[in-house]
Amino acid sequence: MTASIESHPWSRDACLEKARYYLQLMEDSTADEWQFGFWSALSLELLARAALAHISPSLLADSKDWRNTEYSLGRAPTAKRFTPRSISTTEVLARLKEIIPELNEEILGFCSQHADKRNAELHTGELAFASYKTSLWLSKFYLTCKVLLASMGQELSSFVRDADDAEELISSLSEAAAKAVNQDIAAYAKVWQDKTPEEKDEASLAATAWATRQSGHRVECPACKSQALVHGKPGGSVVRRLSEDEVEEKQSVIPASFECIACGLRIAGFSKLSACGLGDAFTSTSRYTPAEFFGLYSEDNLEEARSEGYEEGLEEGRGETSSFEPDWNE
Repeated sequence: MTASIESHPWSRDACLEKARYYLQLMEDSTADEWQFGFWSALSLELLARAALAHISPSLLADSKDWRNTEYSLGRAPTAKRFTPRSISTTEVLARLKEIIPELNEEILGFCSQHADKRNAELHTGELAFASYKTSLWLSKFYLTCKVLLASMGQELSSFVRDADDAEELISSLSEAAAKAVNQDIAAYAKVWQDKTPEEKDEASLAATAWATRQSGHRVECPACKSQALVHGKPGGSVVRRLSEDEVEEKQSVIPASFECIACGLRIAGFSKLSACGLGDAFTSTSRYTPAEFFGLYSEDNLEEARSEGYEEGLEEGRGETSSFEPDWNE
């Protein structure tokens, strides 16, 4: 390992440099060797940590002990025999999921699976990477690297030796997704065409009513042109606007699935949605009264609470006699 690493092990540059070193070891292996996949898993984990540290190294600190945060900020330990602890890879991915919108469910699913392979290789007798064919993971690996590097303002060419080959593998994911989703759309469109006009009208009306009632982003089905829904996961920062009588919050949503109840077409995965024109991010809007947002009671709430308390007091006092006389002068 020839490149120097910053003194702080949790810094972005330290994690990125070590990720690059592991990638070099991967590239020095051949694709049919188990080490090829193993080094890729270690590189990916460090690259994810670098992306989180790029925002702040404190995000890597295990919250069970505040001294971990202190250490992440570059301060000397304030306790004897202190060993700093960072969060698990699972937690790293969970935090990146909310911070980097481009890390969709497909990419995160791959990251989790690749991390599981690494764990199996290190902690069990399983030869996890011995029969792990590159056709199952290499394209997704380069795509994940590209997304994580972009979040730090880095290019894929700064990380891998042959960026052109890596980009070709990434492009193959889109081509495969487009082929698969177009076949599905064509099949459902053929079934829809064979329906009678009455059946189409009934199904379309039901789909319109359903899409109106459900939560999601309403779109036109690519197979039958009926109203359908796209669902997704929140991504990026929440934009908040306050007025005298309302608090509005908006957040981008990255598409993850599509459903049409008129023809039955379902599409799962951002790559397939993007390939058929349904991959555009949309906005989720929530509105609250100031009392709801800040957890406050309005005058109406307080009056209602007083009334309920008064009625409960009457209920409790029924059937009983008392010589108590209130002193109105108190």
